[in-house]
Amino acid sequence: MSNDAHRLFHDTLQRYERPLIRYAMNLVGQLDDARDIVQDVFMKFSQTMHTIDTERLAPWLFTVCKNRATDHLRKHHRVTLMETETLDLEESASPRPGFAMEQQETAEQLRRMMDKLPAKQREAVHLKFIAGLSYKEISDTMKTSVGNVGCLIHHAVQTMREQWLVLDAQPQRAA
Repeated sequence: MSNDAHRLFHDTLQRYERPLIRYAMNLVGQLDDARDIVQDVFMKFSQTMHTIDTERLAPWLFTVCKNRATDHLRKHHRVTLMETETLDLEESASPRPGFAMEQQETAEQLRRMMDKLPAKQREAVHLKFIAGLSYKEISDTMKTSVGNVGCLIHHAVQTMREQWLVLDAQPQRAA
């Protein structure tokens, strides 16, 4: 592997490993399986990176990841996606335990709201806000137009906002 190829691989690994693990985790529901899938993605990347257009790298990585996850689910006869577990790859810098618990509860509530979204909206939101892809990269990954990506994300965020407002208006339970 040349120095340029080695650098490209290293930079790609640094930038996309965690977002790909989160994405795979969302698809298969098991952290160990998600890590294995992402390892397969990077193995394939290392074998074919000389043929990949670097402008389309993120869509390529996420598409391969989605395909590997789908293959994994088929192989293990998992027709429906399992409920996702909390994936904490980074420790909180907050010294206040109550704050960390509030964040965890908020994240869990948002995950439950995302789980209720239609599959395409859920995937678009995940790719945008969890994986950090651009609308163009999402459209390439999902094989749809950039306009449709915007529409999917807009409707998903609007639905989640309405659910949040309803939840926020409910009286708090006494501890």
